[in-house]
Amino acid sequence: MVGEKIKKARLLAGLTQKQFGEMIGGKGISTVSEWESGKRSPDIELLPVIAQILNVKPSFFVDEAEDVSLSFSSPKSEYDFLTEQEHTLINAYRAADERAREDALETLLKHPKKKESQSAI
Repeated sequence: MVGEKIKKARLLAGLTQKQFGEMIGGKGISTVSEWESGKRSPDIELLPVIAQILNVKPSFFVDEAEDVSLSFSSPKSEYDFLTEQEHTLINAYRAADERAREDALETLLKHPKKKESQSAI
């Protein structure tokens, strides 16, 4: 049951098994696949991290009656305009610790997009 819910939420979040595994601290595709198929279950301590990455409430994984569409912290439709890379970046940022967030923000701000040169008419 937990595995099915992880898979459903991962797919709705637009993440591949590889992307999802990397965001959980380098878990491999085989680990994610085993979770989703029910062969193995993630450690209970990992469920809040998984919930944060997949943008669902932690209760989603333990409440049999809870539907994924009701569990999203924010409606996905608000973020439909984002690219897959932007989704991945946002989810990785949310899953990171405070120091990693600060480093990422500092790095991105150091490299603003260069303005395209305007040609003279």
